Amino acid sequence: MDDRTVQILEELASGRIPGAVPADCEYAAELGRLVIYLTALHQFTLVLCQGDLSQKLDLPGGPVVGSLKALQSSLRYLTWQTKQIAAGDFSQRVDFMGDFSTAFNTMVERLDAARTRLVHLSTHDSLTGLYNRVYFDAEFERLSRGRGFPVSIIMADINGLKQANDQQGHVAGDLLIKKAADILSAAVRSDDIVARIGGDEFAVILPQTDIDTARMAISRVWKCITEQDKKGLQVSLAIGAGTATDGESMQAAFKDADDRMYQDKAELKRQAAAVSSALSP
Repeated sequence: MDDRTVQILEELASGRIPGAVPADCEYAAELGRLVIYLTALHQFTLVLCQGDLSQKLDLPGGPVVGSLKALQSSLRYLTWQTKQIAAGDFSQRVDFMGDFSTAFNTMVERLDAARTRLVHLSTHDSLTGLYNRVYFDAEFERLSRGRGFPVSIIMADINGLKQANDQQGHVAGDLLIKKAADILSAAVRSDDIVARIGGDEFAVILPQTDIDTARMAISRVWKCITEQDKKGLQVSLAIGAGTATDGESMQAAFKDADDRMYQDKAELKRQAAAVSSALSP
């Protein structure tokens, strides 16, 4: 074997690709094809490292070419999965890249958990755990466009919250709000929408519920109020209900419930004043 052929083989054995193969050395044609093959592999690998997954590897099959094509296919699929995650699909998992799969899946799980927490914070009242006004308004609009009629709405307002805050502090006021939330949640169905829509104001949406059934729910609220622990602060609520038979009457039902709630509040104040007057010397 001539010296030039030996030198080329030594370069290949050391991991270098010769720039050219002299035409007059031994096995020149075979070595030339090998250099072209290795150069194509090298260029394709560099392109992959730069993140370009669109290149084609037009070489005869074999374990090396097959492995590189499998790697390219895996990276393409991983890229698609990443785009799905960016679009909100946190069900994607990687199971074909060893330690990277573990790290990637952990990242996705944590992103999913963080999103769940953020969604909960954006739709729930931090004090009571009930839905907030933003969620209530969104559900109100959704049900207005739906077919689940009749839809009833219950409005409730805490009596004496300002007095509790002024006389006993905001800790006492917060406790009243939490108790009111618990009472309302206990009196309605699990799929009804109970929301705190203001400082002392609550609203409940009852899909596929007529006015008689809504009044039964209010009766359960009264029962919960009368059965509450007599020790400590006592919750008193003014309550009203309205019912919509179609989407166009949803706003009217909301107003009916609100008006009846304020009528109930006025009546409770009148009764309290009458009792106070009767007890006065």
